Amino acid sequence: MYRLNSYLKTNKYEFLVAAGVATTVQFVRYSYIPVYLFLLALFFISFYIYKPKIRFDILNFVPMFFYVSLALISLLLLNVSLNKDKAIIGIINAFVFPALFYVFLISCNENFILKIEKIWLFLLAIASVVCIFEFLYYIAFKSLRERTISIFFNPNTFAFFLVMVYPLVVNKLKDEKSKLLISLLIFTEVLLSGSRTGFVVYIFEFFLINIYLIKKNILKVFLAVAGILIIFLPKILYRIPSINDVTNPKTAVGQRVFVIEFVLRYFSHRSLFEGIGAGQFELFFRKLKAPGIVALHSAHNLFLNVLIEYGIIGYMILVFIVYFSVFLSAYNFFKHKEEYDRNILIGFILITIFQMFDMAEITNSRMLLINMLYTFYLFLPIYRLKRWRAIDGKYI
Repeated sequence: MYRLNSYLKTNKYEFLVAAGVATTVQFVRYSYIPVYLFLLALFFISFYIYKPKIRFDILNFVPMFFYVSLALISLLLLNVSLNKDKAIIGIINAFVFPALFYVFLISCNENFILKIEKIWLFLLAIASVVCIFEFLYYIAFKSLRERTISIFFNPNTFAFFLVMVYPLVVNKLKDEKSKLLISLLIFTEVLLSGSRTGFVVYIFEFFLINIYLIKKNILKVFLAVAGILIIFLPKILYRIPSINDVTNPKTAVGQRVFVIEFVLRYFSHRSLFEGIGAGQFELFFRKLKAPGIVALHSAHNLFLNVLIEYGIIGYMILVFIVYFSVFLSAYNFFKHKEEYDRNILIGFILITIFQMFDMAEITNSRMLLINMLYTFYLFLPIYRLKRWRAIDGKYI
């Protein structure tokens, strides 16, 4: 824990940037323009002060290929989009700003990458504090059934952020006590979010990343996890779906089953190349006016959402970038056996699984911060591979 504390205290400006990001993102509730202006100003100032240089490497352009290709497909589908303004905003949120962030990342040196990692950890610290106060507010004035969203706008988004940032946190912790305490704290926050997908995915992430530590402290871990589950048992029981929910399209579980059938039926009558355009799923679904079905904001599955919005080409590009990143992460780990690379590999696999059950609305302005964190994940395997190759094949 001391190592993490000393790491975070090295520079107060990273915390100020994280606090600025967390605060500015809240304006998305009313307008996305302040967020765009803040991020553009942040990019400009960072380039001006640190003067990073873009390094040309074929690997660097693989994620750029992903962003540019999806942006071009989105533009080509503008003529069939039900709402062109929403489609353009979606392109900016899902591809333009993440691509700008990626260009910035590949131009940074190792020291600056560490600064960016600190900002993500500071954001976690801010989100955790807000989560605790929000939960105390629910206890005092509402009920345990309320779901915590912290600095985000959706409980599933908050849980997704926790799952994504967890490997970055663990990589900065060295002693066993700190790893267990932070892991249990994040586990509690996932429970408070009420995200069923987040709960299941985080359980796997926690055990896979800390498998040796858990074996060594099996009784302590069992008692700690059991204690947390007992404390929040009413909240957990409330979120457990019934068997009937699977066939009821008005429930969250039933929606996920229904939308799989819906997307497959859509392509049974149309060409696989006929996408409906970026961020158009909700409008398209409302236009159909399906009887007895509540409005769906997305396909609740990133891969299905990409398939119906961008067609089979966009879907294949997404699958390619995911497999490429997982493969590169696996190569880094099995080649060098570093715990850091193993944690990133596990994190990447599990956030991909998370996306199969949620996080489909990447074009939403409220997902902009999550999209940029995902960009950081796309960057990390490439950065680690290049780091291993540095100085005649020896890592720095």
